[in-house]
Amino acid sequence: MSPHRSHAADACGLNAVLAILCATLILGVVWVAIKFSPLFFYSKIERLGEKNLPRIVIEKGGIVYCRMKADDFRFPLPPGSRGTNPILNSGGFDTVDGTVEARFQGSNEITPGQYWFFVAGKVPVGGNVEAQKVPGGLLIKFHYFGDR
Repeated sequence: MSPHRSHAADACGLNAVLAILCATLILGVVWVAIKFSPLFFYSKIERLGEKNLPRIVIEKGGIVYCRMKADDFRFPLPPGSRGTNPILNSGGFDTVDGTVEARFQGSNEITPGQYWFFVAGKVPVGGNVEAQKVPGGLLIKFHYFGDR
């Protein structure tokens, strides 16, 4: 064998090893960015592929849950009420505006002022919840902007 072939083979093998190491390093950096981005950017990167977001759901226990691509927003309905007619007025990547009705059974109704005191401290930063009296309950308007 000639010495030129062994140097060319060595260089080719070294290039292949370097290419594999670079690809592994790049994949590792991408994995770390995806895995730990919620800690730094307050976002849920795994939701980027989800369709029909933002979305509003009334969970057990009377919790209104708004799911967006980047954030979650939850707040409680008044005690003794059941949520109906959740409506999404507008929303985006980390923003949601909507309404939900809180219906009461019998005479267990509370006023908008009583609800305001009940919900104080239970609405995440960036959120706003307001209520107004409607027949049989409260109309609750909510807004959330996730830029902390």
